[in-house]
Amino acid sequence: MKTNSFQFLIMLSGMAILLSLGCQKDKDPDRLAFLGSYSVIEACSVTGNWEYNISITESTTDEDDIVINNFGDFGGSIRATVSGKGLNIPAQTVNVNGTAFNIANGTGSINGNLLTMSYTYSVGADSESCSMTCTKL
Repeated sequence: MKTNSFQFLIMLSGMAILLSLGCQKDKDPDRLAFLGSYSVIEACSVTGNWEYNISITESTTDEDDIVINNFGDFGGSIRATVSGKGLNIPAQTVNVNGTAFNIANGTGSINGNLLTMSYTYSVGADSESCSMTCTKL
């Protein structure tokens, strides 16, 4: 009798473990493909071409968000939302040394080690559009 009860308890414990594993959140969100350091070649409609580096890290607020450090070579960080191989940059302001860079309507996508992004930004009354080609280091 004790053997049957013990076997039942082991079987019940095993089922509980399997069920709990099946209910866990995805441990491999889409944003993992974007994380890392990149060299950037950027072309802007007014200021011309630029070369610099960015790094992309996980956001601590949402598992679909990333943080792009040194975005636009402004020296600040912005937030973007990842979905599959694409990203969306919502409107936001980056303040660098007292200057407000207003980022708007940005998009991007990743293909292997190549990340492309385009965005528009303004400082005061001046604005321009830029496109970035980023190669993962």
